Amino acid sequence: MTENKILLQNANVLDVYKGESRLNHDVYIQGNTIKEVCPTGQLSLEEDVEIVDCTGQTIMPGIMDCHVHLCMDPACPDPAMIAAKNDTALTIDAINNMDALLKNGITYVRGMGDPRNIDIELSRAQKAGLIDGPDILPCGKLICMTGGHGWQLGDEVDSPDEMRKAVREHLKAGAGHIKMMATGGVMTKGVKTTSTQLTYEELKVGIEEAEHAGIKTATHAQGNAGIRNAVRAGIHSVEHGFYLDEEIVRWMIEKGTFYVPTLVAVYEILNQKDSLPAYIVEKAEVAKDAHRASFQLALKSGVKIALGTDAGTPFNQFGSARDEFLYMIEAGMNPVQAVRSATCLAAELLGVEENYGSIEPGKVADLLILQQCVYDEPETIKESIIVYKGGKRYV
Repeated sequence: MTENKILLQNANVLDVYKGESRLNHDVYIQGNTIKEVCPTGQLSLEEDVEIVDCTGQTIMPGIMDCHVHLCMDPACPDPAMIAAKNDTALTIDAINNMDALLKNGITYVRGMGDPRNIDIELSRAQKAGLIDGPDILPCGKLICMTGGHGWQLGDEVDSPDEMRKAVREHLKAGAGHIKMMATGGVMTKGVKTTSTQLTYEELKVGIEEAEHAGIKTATHAQGNAGIRNAVRAGIHSVEHGFYLDEEIVRWMIEKGTFYVPTLVAVYEILNQKDSLPAYIVEKAEVAKDAHRASFQLALKSGVKIALGTDAGTPFNQFGSARDEFLYMIEAGMNPVQAVRSATCLAAELLGVEENYGSIEPGKVADLLILQQCVYDEPETIKESIIVYKGGKRYV
């Protein structure tokens, strides 16, 4: 099979590290890799190179969504109904969701809890070229306390020893990272978002076991006390983080802890509140102002923020990363910060920054072609895009 050779010619190419747009540049792709990035006209072309005229357009790295649930259904607010589906139905749903992600420019995702480790198998299939879709960093099932938030999709533990066993089992199954539930959440009936669930000791053991294997950890953590437990224990990323405070933020900066705010998840619940159970809407209403304030505190203080959406939760579509990008800007990020959150910082969180997250020679050719420069016109992220995944045009 002939290796593809593509020249994306005369584009504005985003430098995500410098926060600049390099005008009139070419990006040369060979196979699945970026080979050259240089001013237009400097390359000597071979005869079999496909030339794509990008005059007036902007090339940015593919978007990375650090929080998705591949097997979930945005039209179904009940996790128990998701868990009750058989593996075939879940896999079909997930493959369709992967297609939607890629069509929306999301080229790498972090799976954050799906039934029966299906995202682990999907990751293997995607890497083997058996299915199309974004790369996946899977966690398999999440880990929670008995009856805790997300129990329908996870393994339940009630002591440090049970946590150690669960993490080892997840590693054996092939998990690429470990997700633990430090607090209650919006979608679990009868559970408060502020309730502390897994203990500091349980979280600490889970993090240690993961680190022994060289992989990272993430926590669903909305209430203040649970966030404190997780950050103190050494968690690598805090998801949602409704109730941060200055002390927690200081710890996060000292430890290098990432924050994945998932603003869009709360907004979509409130946008569709007439179609959802009252307990879900009430918890989102209570949290919305504190959530926004926590995001702004983290941003102002210099916490590393990576884009994530919680895609698959109610009315939160696969592709909502483009909405999250704009929500973060509306809440105080500038466009350069938002692009970094979706690219190089997300790659750092996922541990793949050597090969993904920026447009440089040697990196995987996961690229988006936009109609305008997103630094100048952020709304262009929602307009028509061209997606290259591993050097091949997908849409």
